[in-house]
This record gives sequence, structure tokens and C-alpha cells, in this order.
Amino acid sequence: MKKKSNKITIPEAAEILGVSKATVTYWARTGHFKAEREKDRWVIDKKSLQEFKDSQFTGGNL
Repeated sequence: MKKKSNKITIPEAAEILGVSKATVTYWARTGHFKAEREKDRWVIDKKSLQEFKDSQFTGGNL
């Protein structure tokens, strides 16, 4: 059984937050949530994104 990842991609985060991929990339680059570069793409920590979402938007779980 594959272990569930605690990281998501920019497109996944954009869909969750209901914003553009460019907006999520900007927020990742400026430290609004925990994100890091893996090879040629950004990956975002789910828990950190959820905390950001809860502080900026109205509720909801990832």
C-alpha cells in the first residue's frame, strides 16, 4: 500500500483554494505557507496550506 503524501502540487493547491496557479506560486515563493522546490516544481505541505486556507478563507478540509 502506498503511503499518503503530505505534499501537494501547485495545480492541486490552486484548485483547493479556488485561485490561479500563478497566485499559489506567488504565495509559495513569498512564504505564505511551507513550500519547497523539488526538481523543477513546487510542492506544498498540506497541513501548512490548510492552516493558510483556514486563516484566509472560510473553513474546509483538504
